[in-house]
Amino acid sequence: MKSKVLENKKNKKNALLKSAFDLFTKTDIHSVSVQDIVKQAGVAKGTFYLYFKDKYQARDVPIQNEAMRLFNNAHLELEKNDIQDFEDAVVYIINQVLLQLENNPIILKFIERNLSWGIFHEHLQNTIEGNTLDLVSNFRSLAEKNGYYFDRPEVVLYIIIEIAGSTCYNSILYNQPLPIKEFKPYLFQSIRAILRSYKAEQPAKEQKQ
Repeated sequence: MKSKVLENKKNKKNALLKSAFDLFTKTDIHSVSVQDIVKQAGVAKGTFYLYFKDKYQARDVPIQNEAMRLFNNAHLELEKNDIQDFEDAVVYIINQVLLQLENNPIILKFIERNLSWGIFHEHLQNTIEGNTLDLVSNFRSLAEKNGYYFDRPEVVLYIIIEIAGSTCYNSILYNQPLPIKEFKPYLFQSIRAILRSYKAEQPAKEQKQ
């Protein structure tokens, strides 16, 4: 009986998230009300507030879901390829994320310039279900495997994702400052420069000894 209750709650929450995602990808958030979300989801308005504070939180969760989905897919593609070089692997993952956004501009418009925010927003971490890919741990592991050590790997990763997400938004949607195919070489060169700039000569623990 308890499992059915939990499953019912999960189904309602998922219905609300799906409804919010559908509405927010079709129109501006300011034009969508909580009533619109619950009506499409087929649940009572009071049920909405069991899971979300307001419509903005109902938007934030799908943003992180989509951001994680993009990186999960990119990581799966990386695993299919034998890319040994660390810098090449990071550039490959970012390129795979961008290719997905190029092929689905609706998702790009929905996420806007919040790709890094969707990944790193601590307030959302306990709200997301099925968040299977730990990006920071994978980044650190891949780096150390190739002899790259960073004092704050999460900061380095944040900078890379923030630059990629914010600059490519205009490039993909509006061809500014360049069409994305022309812009990518500049972006990838910048990513490599960031990785080299923050690379430590040895692990932080060894430096303290």
